[in-house]
Amino acid sequence: MQTSKNHKVQEFRPLMVVLLTVLMIVVIVFALRMHRGFIGIVLTLLVIFILFYWIKEIRKMLKKSGLKDFIYEVLDEGNYVSIIAQVPGPEDDVKVLMLGKRVIIKGGDGFRKTVTLPYNVELVNKTYKNGILTIKMQKL
Repeated sequence: MQTSKNHKVQEFRPLMVVLLTVLMIVVIVFALRMHRGFIGIVLTLLVIFILFYWIKEIRKMLKKSGLKDFIYEVLDEGNYVSIIAQVPGPEDDVKVLMLGKRVIIKGGDGFRKTVTLPYNVELVNKTYKNGILTIKMQKL
């Protein structure tokens, strides 16, 4: 449920930036037209300060993701290696790519992490259930 909420927030990011920009321009224009002189300048600077504060707060909110830390474990099982990792879904978005000693894991909401192993591996099996990805690989 956390990932779908973050996905909805990501969809509205460009719209929020445009709305904040338009709002900032409108408020500045009205402040300059209504109060010319020193008071107008002070009010305009106050409005700009408040708008930059809210832009900063909205950016912080948008940068928060479902997983702050990538939680995973590498298990060495003789000729095989397994990686068990917490990855945001949905299942269709979870992908695993092998590049020599590197295992690239992709998930929902732009999630992408790389695990570097001490040896080359080849994918044997991949399962994903309830946010937990299990990758079984053979050492080469």
